[in-house]
Amino acid sequence: MIDFKEIKKITRLFLKNNQKKINELKKSNNFNLEDLFNELIIEINASLNKKSLVRNSNRDKLPHRRKGYTQKASINNHKVYLRTGEYMDGSLGEIFIDMHKEGAAFRSLMNNFAIAVSIGLQYGVPLEEFVEAFTFTKFEPSGKVKGNAEIKFSTSILDYIFKELAISYLGRDDLSNEKSNQTTELIPNYDDYKNKGENAENVLKKFTSKGFIRKKVFDGNLTLITTENSKNETDKIKKIKSFEGDPCDRCGNFTVYKEDKKIKCLTCLYNFDE
Repeated sequence: MIDFKEIKKITRLFLKNNQKKINELKKSNNFNLEDLFNELIIEINASLNKKSLVRNSNRDKLPHRRKGYTQKASINNHKVYLRTGEYMDGSLGEIFIDMHKEGAAFRSLMNNFAIAVSIGLQYGVPLEEFVEAFTFTKFEPSGKVKGNAEIKFSTSILDYIFKELAISYLGRDDLSNEKSNQTTELIPNYDDYKNKGENAENVLKKFTSKGFIRKKVFDGNLTLITTENSKNETDKIKKIKSFEGDPCDRCGNFTVYKEDKKIKCLTCLYNFDE
């Protein structure tokens, strides 16, 4: 909704602050208010955007049970563990940074830095802002990176951390030193599996977190592969070419597929069209 009162207030203040400039324009032969009008439009947009950001600055906390991933790597023989926490839509909501055999002060500093970044993310600060601010920062330890498929060199721990986050969550392939096939390997193609029984179940186990879903996908009535009642579902799976690569809104697993123009989840059987 347009706040006309706020626009009127901004316009009055702008005219008051630029009264001298307006008088000079009136006295000149080339009386043109176009530039001044453009400045007013920019001022109104900036003020309204700033007020909107302040108004919407509510913290969006993560669910108590959330998904994410852990990446282990070493920078110049210094081990670094990066853990992430995600919202149900797959967007980043928190990070944890742990160092192996580092001084207590440095480890505590990195832990608290991770907390500060996490709070910023939950208040709506875009991940892109952190990436632009901290990539290519230089301090020790730095050097060769081992254990990461796409990053082979970093100028600091923060440079490595935010390159990893940018590649994983923003698709910033320009920050990678070496393109890997890790993503395509994680999204299986069912044409590669002749037997849709045990092999398909193994794919699900590889692709889902048993702890996150409390093992329910492989037990009882939700066992899609091993029970006789799942024969119809197994026949449908044969039509599936591959997963879409998007997380399920209900269970959070990346087992969403499209069938007959309908989007479903293989893990929890959620139908997005219902």
